Order: sequence, then C-alpha cells, then structure tokens
Amino acid sequence: MRTAIALSLVDQAMLSGFSLALNLLLLAHVSAAQFGLFTYALTLLLILTSLHNALIATPIGVGLPGRPEGEQQQTLGVLLTADHLLRLILLPLVAGLCALTSGDMTYGLAAAALCMTGLWRETQRAVAFTLMRPHRALVIDAAMVGLSAAAIAVLWTMLEPVKAMLLGTAAGNAAAVVLAATSQRLAPLGKALAAYRSTWRESRWTLTGAATTEAQYRGYVFMVEGLRGADVLGEVQAGRVLMGPMSLLASAWGRIARPTMTRAIVEGDAGRARRVLFVGTAGVLALSLVYVGILAAAWPWIEPALFRGRHPQIAMLTAAWGFTTVLSLAQICLGYYLQAARLFRPLAFVSVGAAAVSLAALTGLAWTVPPIYAVGAAAAGELLAVVWSLALVLRARKPMTQLVPAS
Repeated sequence: MRTAIALSLVDQAMLSGFSLALNLLLLAHVSAAQFGLFTYALTLLLILTSLHNALIATPIGVGLPGRPEGEQQQTLGVLLTADHLLRLILLPLVAGLCALTSGDMTYGLAAAALCMTGLWRETQRAVAFTLMRPHRALVIDAAMVGLSAAAIAVLWTMLEPVKAMLLGTAAGNAAAVVLAATSQRLAPLGKALAAYRSTWRESRWTLTGAATTEAQYRGYVFMVEGLRGADVLGEVQAGRVLMGPMSLLASAWGRIARPTMTRAIVEGDAGRARRVLFVGTAGVLALSLVYVGILAAAWPWIEPALFRGRHPQIAMLTAAWGFTTVLSLAQICLGYYLQAARLFRPLAFVSVGAAAVSLAALTGLAWTVPPIYAVGAAAAGELLAVVWSLALVLRARKPMTQLVPAS
C-alpha cells in the first residue's frame, strides 16, 4: 500500500506541476482578459469534475473493491456507459455556455473538448486506482503531460495561445486514454440506465455533498469580494497560496485508501478499515504539520522573496490558512472512510452543515473585522465537519455494502 500511495503522490505532483507550468506560460504571453478565459474554462472543468466524482468516480471507487471479477465487470460496464452518456449531455452545455460568455464559438468548442476529455481521463484514473493499479494511472497521466505539451507546441504556431492550450490539452487527454486503454465492456444503454437507478439512490447524496462542499470551499471568495472588495480578497487569498501542496497528501492517500477500506468492509472487517483510516489520517496530518513547520522556519526568506512586504498581515493569514487546511485534510480523510462505508446521506448532511456555518459566519464581514476573520469563518465550518464526521465513523456499526445491480 505504501508503494501505491507513493505512486499516487508522484502522479498528483506531476499533474499539479503541469498545471502550474501552463498557467505561468499563459501569464507570460497573454493579456489579463485572455488569461481570464483560460481560468474560466479550468473553473468549469473543476466544477464538472466534482459533479463527475459524485456520479461516476465515487460509485466506481466503492462499487468494485472486494467483489467477484464477474460482478466487478458488470458494475463497471454500467458506470462506464453512464459516464459516456453524462459527458455527451454536458458537451453542448459547456460549449454553449463558453461561447455565450466569450462570443467566440471556437473557444466554446475548445473548452468543451477540454472538459469532456478531462472527465474521460478522470474515469480511467478512477478505475486504475480502484483496482489498485496506480502504475496505470501514472502512465495515463504521464502520457497526457507529454502528448499535451507536444500538441500545444504545434497548435501554438497556428492558433491563439488560449485555444492552443485548451485544444492541445484535450488532444493529450484523449490520446493518453486511448494509448493506455484496456479491455472494458460497456453495458447496453437501456440496461445501464435501469441499473444506475440503484446507484442514484446513493449518488444523489454524494452530489448534494459535492455541491455544498463547493459552496463551502469557494463561497468565501464571493462573500469577501461582495462585502469587502477585491483588495481584501487579494489579501486573504495571498495567505492561501502556499497551502496547495498540502492537499496533495490527502488526495494521494485517499485514492489508494478508499478502495482498500471498501474491500475490508465488504469482507466484513470494519476494524481493518478503521485502522487504515486512523493510521493514514495520522500520517497525512503529521506530514502536513512538518510542511507547516518548514514554512514557519523558512518564513524569514519566503516573505521577502514571494510577498515583498506588499501584504502586512500575510504571516498571520498564512498561519490561519495552515490551521484551516490541516482541519480540511482531516475531514477529507474521514470522508473517504464514510464513502467506503457507503454512508453517503450522513456525509451529505455534514457538508450541508459545514457550508451553512461557514457562510453564516462570513456575513460578519459586513462589519469592521480584520481580513483574517474570513479564514476563521472557513475554519469554523471545517471544525464542525471534522467533529461530526469523526462521530459518524465511531458510531458506524454495519455499513451498507450492496452492489450496484447489474440488471
């Protein structure tokens, strides 16, 4: 399992580095308006990835481990067919929305191509990690990075930079999935839709949780902007810049741990699943605290090199975001166990409650409070989610492990 987690961490770091490189390349060559169009397309992809995770990736992650080979293939066939249908439905919606926003249909089609192929690759990554084949996910993503870079270099000479980057990455996504393809049989559409009705009873709660989690994670941006203005938002966001690498730890661990915990629960060994949870969570939090400690020790060099005295409160804001991010990582780890135990409905209520607390607290920005208050409001929601989720984990007795019906 350690090797699998290490491969998952390498995979996530590679993708994050590639994304950062694309952003830096565009910042150096395009106007703010053009960069805004690229950011808009990526934001749509992030939102759709949350939707896709709820409807497709999570059912794959909890529906396959521990099942007989034949049942795995039947369940996977249903979910892969549902995945193709979902992406076909989203294709014209994304293209139309982006074209309407920009007034450029070519941009809309390029953004739609990025989103559809990106979700296709996410599906294949979910299958690879669920079946404990992280090396295959790493191959897919490494191929995507290499092929996308080559396609972008070629298209850069023919198209505007933003369109070249969107279409080049889309081409890399599609080519990587095709090159790394394994034998996967789809279920007939009618049969898949009938079978997915059972999955929907759980996915609707996962979808609710995903929507409210997005509101919690991104809601403060709109609240701070609306109540205090762009200057305060910039100050608050500056403190979060260095927290990005911490999220890699929980996501890399969760991709391997969720199918492992699911397999243990299906086999009737909930105790083993909880050991995986608590040992893994302790490891994630320990590494996160080490990272925060390194930031604190290096702060006399980091602040002048990165922030250059432009943000007087940046030290306190960064420390506050560090505390909030540690809470968030703990919640993410606990959430993976609750998903493995198929406690989707209670987990959705956790997300709703946390989002409600954070957004209600953020209304305090209407008064004269320091910018760090916004971070405290986010932390309040995360703390509630951690305590509530831990209570659900400790109280859980006999999770539901029913398969997605094959017919």
